[in-house]
Amino acid sequence: MQRICFRARKSAFTLIELLVVIAIIAILIGLLLPAVQKVREAAARMKCSNNLKQMGLGLHNYHDVHGMFPPGAAPVNATSLGWNSLILPYMEQDNIWRLLNPAAGAYTGGQNGVNRRNGAHRIAIFLCPSYGEERSSSTIDNTPGAQLAYTTHYVGNMGPKGTNPTTGTAYAWSNCGRQGGMAVEGMLPYHSSVWSCSTLLARTSGVTMTTIPDGTSNTLMLFEVAWTGMERAPGSLRSWVRGCHWRDDCTSMKNVTNAMRTVKYNGGGNWNDISMGSNHTGGCNVCLGDGSVRFLRESVDLNRVLKPLASRKGGEVIPDF
Repeated sequence: MQRICFRARKSAFTLIELLVVIAIIAILIGLLLPAVQKVREAAARMKCSNNLKQMGLGLHNYHDVHGMFPPGAAPVNATSLGWNSLILPYMEQDNIWRLLNPAAGAYTGGQNGVNRRNGAHRIAIFLCPSYGEERSSSTIDNTPGAQLAYTTHYVGNMGPKGTNPTTGTAYAWSNCGRQGGMAVEGMLPYHSSVWSCSTLLARTSGVTMTTIPDGTSNTLMLFEVAWTGMERAPGSLRSWVRGCHWRDDCTSMKNVTNAMRTVKYNGGGNWNDISMGSNHTGGCNVCLGDGSVRFLRESVDLNRVLKPLASRKGGEVIPDF
């Protein structure tokens, strides 16, 4: 009797089936990727908002202790420490604060200067995740060993420059130095009133609660300066240690002069006027004087809303923002 053997046929995908599976996977990835990116950005925006909230609380704690918000720092003939350095002990960063000397310049003494070398410390609260870790370092400031210092993505509001839309008068500012001057009607100006450019100030004065008649909920305190393209300007990212140079450039504070995401540093002449902005879709986070954090739309009107928000005592009628 003849035995017939049947060899089991080995099953396998055909080339067409494989291509179909690959195509389906590619379509699914294409559908899911935007959703993943949206979730990631939402988390980054929330982290950024929390950073501003923590700094706002630190500023109010500073005010409770000193009776005023941080002033422009001691009037040394150099760049002094800024408000962000002064509130370190009120944000659980006392260990770094003890390494600083507020009476010394931020960048005096060479690379081993008492304050300069502390730019090597990464302060996470000063950095917005949406701007990217690759933009967390300074582009020009370094520390011992030529290591680039860490930067900050948040600045204080010195005040508006331009015309008050309600009164028709010019906002007060000191037209000093080479970097756009310094506004004085914000919550974190170098000095709380107009001062002479030719005379070194005996002392700087910070803003108090009683000198904010517009109300803290209607006045900007902090905002983001962290938008793609800005960093390609020469020296736009500097060490977080830097505050203001008397009558010249300010790193930790900015004027409110231009619309969001429109003006970056030109290398000389407008350092204090760089536009606020972020990599968040449609606008940027800001911290108001009462410590609340709001998302400010990029389309907000510069002269009717943004500048009035930057003024603490202009008496402007501000539309809904």
